[in-house]
Amino acid sequence: MRKLLRTSGSIIAVLAGMSAAAAFAQDNAKEAPGPGASQGEIVVTGTRRNDLKAADSAQPIDIITGAELLEKGTADMNDLLRTEVPSLNVQRLVSNDGAVFTRPFSLRGLPPDQTLVLVNGKRRHRGATVQFTNVPYIRGSQGPDLSAIPSIAIGQLEVLRDGASALYGSDAIAGVLNFGLRRDREGGLLIARYGQFYKGDGEDFLVQGNVGLPFTDAGFVNISGEYVNASTTSRGIQRPDAQALIDAGVQDVPVPAQRWGNPESEAARIFVNAGIELSDEMEFYTFGNYSWSRGTTAFFYRHPDTSFISTSIPLTNTPGGQRFSFRQLFPGGFTPEFGATVTDAALAAGLKGEFSSGLTYDLSASYGQNHASYRIDNTVNPSLGLASPTSFKPGQLEQRELAFNLDLTYPIAIGTSDPLTLAGGLEYRRETYEITAGDMASWQVGPFASVIDPDTGNRVGLPVGSNGFPGFSPIQAGEFARSNWAAYTSLEGNITDALQFGLAGRYENYADFGSKFTWKVNGRYDFSDVFAVRGSVNTGFRAPTPGQSNASQVQTNIDSVTGAPLTAGIIAPNNPVAQFFGATPLKPENSFNLAGGIVVKPSNRITLTVDYFNIKVEDRIAVSGNFNLTPAQRAQLAALGIPGGDSFQQVSFFTNSFDSRTQGVDAVLTVGFDLGEGKATLGLNGNYTKTDVIKASPVITADRERLLELEGFVPKWKGNASFTYAGERFGFVARANYYGKWTDYGAAPAADQTGGAELLVDLELSYRVSDMLKLAVGGENIFDNYPDLEARQSQINNGIQYLRFAPTGFNGGFWYVRATASF
Repeated sequence: MRKLLRTSGSIIAVLAGMSAAAAFAQDNAKEAPGPGASQGEIVVTGTRRNDLKAADSAQPIDIITGAELLEKGTADMNDLLRTEVPSLNVQRLVSNDGAVFTRPFSLRGLPPDQTLVLVNGKRRHRGATVQFTNVPYIRGSQGPDLSAIPSIAIGQLEVLRDGASALYGSDAIAGVLNFGLRRDREGGLLIARYGQFYKGDGEDFLVQGNVGLPFTDAGFVNISGEYVNASTTSRGIQRPDAQALIDAGVQDVPVPAQRWGNPESEAARIFVNAGIELSDEMEFYTFGNYSWSRGTTAFFYRHPDTSFISTSIPLTNTPGGQRFSFRQLFPGGFTPEFGATVTDAALAAGLKGEFSSGLTYDLSASYGQNHASYRIDNTVNPSLGLASPTSFKPGQLEQRELAFNLDLTYPIAIGTSDPLTLAGGLEYRRETYEITAGDMASWQVGPFASVIDPDTGNRVGLPVGSNGFPGFSPIQAGEFARSNWAAYTSLEGNITDALQFGLAGRYENYADFGSKFTWKVNGRYDFSDVFAVRGSVNTGFRAPTPGQSNASQVQTNIDSVTGAPLTAGIIAPNNPVAQFFGATPLKPENSFNLAGGIVVKPSNRITLTVDYFNIKVEDRIAVSGNFNLTPAQRAQLAALGIPGGDSFQQVSFFTNSFDSRTQGVDAVLTVGFDLGEGKATLGLNGNYTKTDVIKASPVITADRERLLELEGFVPKWKGNASFTYAGERFGFVARANYYGKWTDYGAAPAADQTGGAELLVDLELSYRVSDMLKLAVGGENIFDNYPDLEARQSQINNGIQYLRFAPTGFNGGFWYVRATASF
């Protein structure tokens, strides 16, 4: 608590200082638009035009204002988008290693690395975590860490719901998220929010601040920051086996033995956006961020009857000599605590301008990195015996990306219509993935990994590595880099007032797998001011990352006969042992995207869009089946001169395994109207998404659970209805979020359980005390809805009360109060 108060006080002092500076600067600042208004309705995502509004686009683009993102009870960007974008899903994965802290999201049922994330139109770097979670549609992906982006830094978020690889390159298969930063050069905000769940846990404290400052008479500096501290939640029940120990009088049994809920977390983040006009034709801009977060979650409970705890190990070679077991240290068993410290930093800078001929240019450089440092406590490396430490640092992961871009546009006059926009550009990128070995005790093969029991003559031993998360060994560690360059061109505009078109093509060359060419054609025809049709056809791809090609997740086992250490787990596909079993270098995932829709706009305040999408993705990456090595195969590997080839017991690896087709419909209705002294907005958004595996390797088709969860693990139906009112004093936001049914599949039908449809309602009431101060009280899931109870005994035995993969989460209702000061 003292740490919380000290940190909170420091953050508040800094943000208060920012606000004071903003108030002082107002007297000297040029007039500027309010937060988020500087970009208006003009969109920049999926187009090179500078005059296109979202309602007039040939592609479906949603605009979410910064103000909308702030009218919520959460600060996590993943959860904010879940309620704003119906086709986006994100789950709270518990006891899932790095996925707990870098949460993977899904747009249109596809993994996070098939959605491109931009900040101010520039590519955002990936997170360091390659997802080894068992959730099939996410496993193996490596997407960006959205939580590093504070909501208060955003002026306008544009969500392009269409493929865009021909414009941006790799990853833009499901769509594009473009976070436009605030550009205000005066004024500021200071926000303080406190909340907790109805159960009385999950206490959540948030402070956010933003300030806009003039930078000479021709520039601006906009600074945003936030601090958030959240405590754990627990929605499980006591495990029956742990309760039996308590009933029997066993001491030191954890209560609960296994916690199912949110991790303990703390984070501090800052974003800076700046620009200055060097002349009437040239502007220098720069933006960047730094984020620090730390979290802790619980792993599975280790019962004292677990073999490595209960096994009695001799300390001497003398029959009848002294022995030990880990029951001495953990009489009631133990639950490892896994944690991560994640830092995220980025910086971009560039020059943009326009020549008298109308030729525009944007020359930029950007760098970003994401670093995850892991720790695990309350556990042991059993092979070290009672000398084992109980806290470990099992290693670090880091993703680094460097990019240089040149973007050009030129207007082409075609007579009476507006000029067409001809665009072209070049890009160079270098991507590096680094694995740093953990401390020796986290991966070391200790003296008790294999010993001969003098009392029986049998070989006995204990597991190797920090239990729960074995450390990265020096063999796994390394730095892996890949570079690529690209050239693109596009032509778009209005041929007539009613007919709009766009053409784009992009060529890329990668150092590891070669070249790719992608293209896109889109168009729109307005039959009248009220009704229009639009559509697009495009190809896309996602390049396998250096992380996917080189990351591994292994543990060391001991041969029960020889006592030799053997490696088992997921290894890199370029490992010679993997190649012995048929692994090949990962290929790009290729997509073909077909989309079409209608736009109905009976007035300036009413818009209805309905869009169909069909995305075929070939060569999707998944984990292969397990290959169990025989002694003969290990000998063969050794004979081939493969380093360490004779030390593998079981291997699997990432491989291009299956093709899928994802199709569905998005419908968005927005109605604005006057209500009393204020303005109101009604929004209805719905999404239907269905994924089918249309071709797969035998390892996929033979794995019932994996195959069916690729198709049905997230709801096919999702939608929300919202009503927002902003009056002179009073404000009101109500939102209903609907999630359709979904199924958690097992290896056999008897292990399946379907979660029913759920409706969660959010509500916020606000009152403006003065021009500077607004107070709000609200709740998320105000009716305290929970997903279905877990019915499978195998899950109940692990202390699971509710379906843990429910798309709604399982923490119940959350209330909050918030104060916002404007300067």
